[in-house]
Amino acid sequence: MSGPVLNIADLRDEIASADAKAAFDVIVEGFSTSGDFSVAAHEQGFLNSLRVKRDEEFCFAAIPNDEWVLTYIRRPELRRGKIKPEMVMAAFPEARLTNSGEVTLRIPDAGTALRWLELIKAADSGDGS
Repeated sequence: MSGPVLNIADLRDEIASADAKAAFDVIVEGFSTSGDFSVAAHEQGFLNSLRVKRDEEFCFAAIPNDEWVLTYIRRPELRRGKIKPEMVMAAFPEARLTNSGEVTLRIPDAGTALRWLELIKAADSGDGS
């Protein structure tokens, strides 16, 4: 499969709303500047996503949409035990638990993205319960 390689800017281009683009920027910046994570664009059929890895584990994902960024806190991250689904849903009542036990949240703007990242960082540093 040769063709152009998907990059993070391409993911951002899939977002229509300026607020959601700002949310995506905050998420990319937040994970990129933390030394704990690596971020990469991932192409899978029609569903392109930003994959966030801690070491080699795929812990978070962000999927661009016209009006929001759908974020996932994936099972490898939840297994670490620092972030609990109940904690995320208390802070974000609109968050949902998927059938596979992952937490999703539609993030419509930069303010929500910052709050989401702060929750993750607080849990990581042990300040989150």
